[in-house]
Amino acid sequence: MSSRDTILATLRANRPDPAAHELPPVAVLGDMDAGKARFEDALQLLGGQILLPQEGDTLASAIARRFPDAKIICSAVPDFEGTIRLEDVASPQQAAATDVLVVRSPFGISEMGSIFLSEAQLNSLNSAAHLTQHIVVILSEKNLTANMHTAYVERPEFHTAHYGVLMTGPSATADIQGVLIRGAQGVRSLSVWWE
Repeated sequence: MSSRDTILATLRANRPDPAAHELPPVAVLGDMDAGKARFEDALQLLGGQILLPQEGDTLASAIARRFPDAKIICSAVPDFEGTIRLEDVASPQQAAATDVLVVRSPFGISEMGSIFLSEAQLNSLNSAAHLTQHIVVILSEKNLTANMHTAYVERPEFHTAHYGVLMTGPSATADIQGVLIRGAQGVRSLSVWWE
C-alpha cells in the first residue's frame, strides 16, 4: 500500500459518525417571500434572464430564437433532445465547446435569484455548468424557497450532494474602476425557463 493509500485509509477509518453528532438547529431568518416575482427580479438584477415563451413556443423553439447561432446544444434532461446528451460529453474540453447547456435545477432561491445544481443534474461532469457558453435552466415555481436559511432547512439536496453550486446569472467580473464584464470567466448568459 502506498503512503497515499495508507493516509486515506486512516482518514476513512477515523471519520466521525454523523449520526452521533447532531447539528445545531438552523435559524430561519429574513424575508419569507418565496415568490416567482422576487426570484425574477433578483435574477435579472444580477444579469440573468427569463426565457419567456411566445405563442405556441416550446423550449426548443425558444432556445432557437434566443441562440440562433448555437450549433451544439447539450441536454442534461430527458425531456429535451438537444444535439448531444450530457452523458455523451466525455471531457471538460468537449463541454467547453458547447454553445448551450440545458439542465433542470431542483430548486431556486428567491432572495438571490439563484439556482442550485449538483452532480445529480450534471451527470458528474460538474465543469459543464461553468465551461458552456450559455446555460438554460428549467425551473419549477413550486421549487422556489425564500432564502439560504430556508433552502438549507427545506431542501435535502444540500445534505445529499457531494458537489453543489448556486448560480445567479452569468459569470461577471469588475475592475477597480467599476467596469463590469459579464461572461468573463464562465457562462456568458444564464436563462431560466419556467416549467
